[in-house]
Amino acid sequence: MDQQIKKVFHTALVLVPPKQCIDQIQLLRKQYDKAYERWMPHVNLCFPFADPAQFEQVFQALQNHLKDFPAFQVRLREFNHFQHGKNCVMWLNPESENDGIQKLYQEILKVYPQLDDLNKKSEHGFQPHITIGQFGTNQIEQRKKAFQPQFQEVQFQCQEIHMISRNGQDDPFQIMHTIKFKTENPQAYEYPGQK
Repeated sequence: MDQQIKKVFHTALVLVPPKQCIDQIQLLRKQYDKAYERWMPHVNLCFPFADPAQFEQVFQALQNHLKDFPAFQVRLREFNHFQHGKNCVMWLNPESENDGIQKLYQEILKVYPQLDDLNKKSEHGFQPHITIGQFGTNQIEQRKKAFQPQFQEVQFQCQEIHMISRNGQDDPFQIMHTIKFKTENPQAYEYPGQK
C-alpha cells in the first residue's frame, strides 16, 4: 500500500503503558525528563508521523492491517541508556513477548514504508524504549545503579497502540485514535493522554 504521508513533528504513533503501570515511571520522569509535561510515558513507533489532516485515512489503513495482529505481553524492568556526546538518555527497555514490538514495527512499515525514521536514527536500527530522563555521561552509571534496585517490574498486555497529536510546541500530546489488535482476553485499560 503506497500512500503518501505528510510527516510532521507534532504527531506520533506510540505504544503507551496503561495508567496502572506508570506511577514509578512518572516519579522518575517528573524529576529527570525535560519532556515530562508534553509526552506521556511511551514507546515511539513512528515519529515524525502523519499530519492530523490525514489521521482518518491513516487510522483506517493501520486498523485494517493490524486487526489480526496478536496482542502480546510487555515487561518493564531494566534500565539502559543512549549516549549523545556529553549527555545520555536513560530509558526503560520494553521487553516484549515473541519480539512483539519489533514485529509490530515491521507490520506498520508494510503499510507506510516512509514512516521508517526511527529505523535510521542509529546504526542499531529501531530501538524501542521509554525515556526516563537526561543525564551527563559522568552520572549515568551511578543513576542506573541507584534506580535499578528500587524499580518494581511491571507487566501489561499490549492490545492497542495510539495515534497522538498536540496543538502547540509546549502543549501535551493527546490520544486521537486507538488501533486495536486481536486479543482473546481484552483488558479494560485507561491511558494517560486520553480525552
